[in-house]
Amino acid sequence: MTSTLSKVEVKQRVALLKRLKQTLTSQRQKFQAYLQLLDAEKGSVQRNEVDELRAQVELEDELVAGIQAFQKVIEPLEAVYRESYGEPSDAEVLDLRSSLASLKGQVSERSRENRSLLSKSMEVLSGEIVRLRPHVRGRGPYASSRAVSSLVDITT
Repeated sequence: MTSTLSKVEVKQRVALLKRLKQTLTSQRQKFQAYLQLLDAEKGSVQRNEVDELRAQVELEDELVAGIQAFQKVIEPLEAVYRESYGEPSDAEVLDLRSSLASLKGQVSERSRENRSLLSKSMEVLSGEIVRLRPHVRGRGPYASSRAVSSLVDITT
């Protein structure tokens, strides 16, 4: 790379850097929304609110899809920037990356906590279901253990 960049190259570099920053910022916002949703899910599990939890899980699926879509954009943008200009040295980009890494860790930890809490809640519910289930008896009082004929002679 030459020591001086043309105006076009500078504009391209600035435009690519802005796009990368916007995408990283959007990704960070998605992760923050996901963290809030995980906190709400934890409350729903603790309160045994099944309908609310179901709606939150549907929203979670949408958020995860959005996060994955942004990740598919971020990786090629960073690759193009690296190929053209080397590693981004912009402090804002570095801060966004570290923020995203921190948020990913928090999301993973809270998700793990919610799964554990939900599995404990499900164990309690299955125990209650077993306790409420009527005792199964072998056979009814009128059932016979001997064979019953299934053909009837109607010729006589």
